[in-house]
Amino acid sequence: MVLFRDNMDRKGGTLQSMKILDIFKKFMETVIVLVMIAMVLVIFFATVGRYTGLFSIPWSEEFARYSMIAMTYLGAMIAASRGSHFAVEVVGMVFPKKVQNIITVVNIIIVDLFSVFILKQGWQISNKMLTQGKLSPMLEWPLGLVYMLIPVGLVLMAIYFTAFNINKIRTKEEK
Repeated sequence: MVLFRDNMDRKGGTLQSMKILDIFKKFMETVIVLVMIAMVLVIFFATVGRYTGLFSIPWSEEFARYSMIAMTYLGAMIAASRGSHFAVEVVGMVFPKKVQNIITVVNIIIVDLFSVFILKQGWQISNKMLTQGKLSPMLEWPLGLVYMLIPVGLVLMAIYFTAFNINKIRTKEEK
């Protein structure tokens, strides 16, 4: 699904930035699928190894946990690009288009402000973890990078949420 239509280049450069967002979305979808495949394979082999008693993969549970975190927060971006997040649809049925647009803009501002807040707080926590050199127990990955998945995922979600809703407002205005 293309996130933006071709006639949105009215403001110069908008079409190119929308294509970049679409390309990045496709890239992130591929990354999420690869992470899912890796997680399933690691858990499958860990289970087979544990069940047969032939081998064990002691880091499999930690890998699965961090994979789920990555898929959740990066997947939020994909959901936002499709308008798949939870929404109260009754607003669209009760209010006129102008009021709906105002509510959508307020919603965008709230989501963006929340994402900026999480980015700031998440950056501080992640930076502290990186500075202290804290590592995950089994994989020995820097915990600051793992923690950074949350603010990065939410900021990406906000970008795509904003783009989707602006596109929705423009589409309503053209009808």
